[in-house]
Amino acid sequence: MIHFMRWLSLVPVFLITLLICSACSDKDDTHVNNRLARWDSMLDSLPDRVADSLSRLDRESLSRGNRAYYDLLKVIADDKTYVNFTSDSLISTVSDYYRTHDPRSRNYIRALAYEGIVRTRMGVKDSTVYGSLREADRLIQAMPVPDHSLGYLVNYFLGNIHYNNRNYTLAKDYFDYTLRFAQAENDSIHIFDTYLALYWNEMEQKKFDQGKQYLDTISAFYNKLPAKNYFILNAQSTYYDIVGDPEKALEREKAKLLLYSNQEENIQLSRVYFNISNRYTGLEQLDSAMLYAQASIDMIQDSTYVYNHLYYENIANIAEKQDNLALANRYRKKASESYKNSVRDRLDIQIAELEKKYDLTEAENEVLRTRQQSSRIVIGALMLVILLIVILMSALRVRRKARLKLIQAEHKMQQQELQANIMNEEAGKRKWLLQLYSNISDRLTFLQGEFESLTQRYISSHPKVYREMQQILKNTDTDLRDITKTLAPDDDTFYAYTRLREKDDAHFNANEKMLLMLLACNADNRQLATFMNTTIESIRVRKSQLKKKMVENGYDTALFPE
Repeated sequence: MIHFMRWLSLVPVFLITLLICSACSDKDDTHVNNRLARWDSMLDSLPDRVADSLSRLDRESLSRGNRAYYDLLKVIADDKTYVNFTSDSLISTVSDYYRTHDPRSRNYIRALAYEGIVRTRMGVKDSTVYGSLREADRLIQAMPVPDHSLGYLVNYFLGNIHYNNRNYTLAKDYFDYTLRFAQAENDSIHIFDTYLALYWNEMEQKKFDQGKQYLDTISAFYNKLPAKNYFILNAQSTYYDIVGDPEKALEREKAKLLLYSNQEENIQLSRVYFNISNRYTGLEQLDSAMLYAQASIDMIQDSTYVYNHLYYENIANIAEKQDNLALANRYRKKASESYKNSVRDRLDIQIAELEKKYDLTEAENEVLRTRQQSSRIVIGALMLVILLIVILMSALRVRRKARLKLIQAEHKMQQQELQANIMNEEAGKRKWLLQLYSNISDRLTFLQGEFESLTQRYISSHPKVYREMQQILKNTDTDLRDITKTLAPDDDTFYAYTRLREKDDAHFNANEKMLLMLLACNADNRQLATFMNTTIESIRVRKSQLKKKMVENGYDTALFPE
């Protein structure tokens, strides 16, 4: 108890030491945080350089706050450098940290936004994508001064979710919000991307007049934003193909091939070949159409893409126009199989249903966050004290157990030494007694022989004496045969001599017990035969049978000499 109180008195000292160490490390944390903030400002313009700088920083040496900031910057840099995401665990960890430590910070909104973006790029289509972005949008709306960059990011991806799920009206609403944020931040790339999204949204609804207006707007960016030239050509090709101008459409598709190698985005070349094949089909140049159609299939990178069946259908249509019905039939079967495999992925996801799930859990999440924030400090202090107490109690318990085991081991060794001494003394006594009995047995055997000799002399002249002598020998022989019953040992005596305890599945008879006890006294075969009133050969047979019996029943056979 005194030791426990002494350890408990050290708890305040330990806490003060932690505070001092924390104060000493604040300066270093501030320096690292400034470096991360400087890299953050470079993310949009130089994402590759930021990614390289992050890779040279030792993440494990950072504080928890700087580590979360580091991980957020890494995810954003990976997104901007077109790294393929295979897991959302890193950005989820960042989001969880800011949710519990700084839920009103700008980085928390960014973490929520990129949580949805990463999952979108991974192909996730459930409520986890939509919920994170909606929460980020709610926090942006609650900001006293709107953050235009975050507003653009969140609304663009919310609109993209609705667009992918064919909710074009809601998609346009979000894209309109996106355009306002992009114009407010005066970012030409963001403005272009938003107009392009609005163009495709109108074209999907077959509103070609409105789509043409957006197409004229984005076409004005040609060569002003060289990285966007590919997407401008793609939009123009689609429009000209729809309005029945295949020559211009084909011209734009071939121009896309010249720009393909300069694109940073991961664009599937198979789709470009497919579009060129369609344009040649419109011009009735079937050989060229078939050539590019075959190339489009050869260049397929994603075998699960929902529109792969269109590639096979395209070849089938061209082959049919060429009167190659066998080839057309084969590719129509492939198109059918591809279509069936993609049916599940082509089913619509109802965003309204996701919003309902989001609204139902929003109140619960708010209550949970409030409880966590109010009890965090108290729980932390209690956990620290409890941890120290547990450590002290565990140390005392381990020490007590070790001391008890040591005492038990010493006591056991003393008992074994005492028992060994007693056994040595008993062994000496048994050996002397065995020798004494052997001598008596030898004399009895000699006496029996003399009696037999006298019997031959007086068998005819003294029949009465002969009968009495025979009776004496008979009685002696009977006594010797019954000696195992007379001297039958109890269980404790049997164990003291042989160290064997009888099991439930095998027992020794009286003769076997006597034989084992004599073996424990180191009796040889001649002594065993004399004592048990039998022959040496019989003793050998009995010993062999007894040893076999003991082996079959799992007994130790150390008593038997090798």
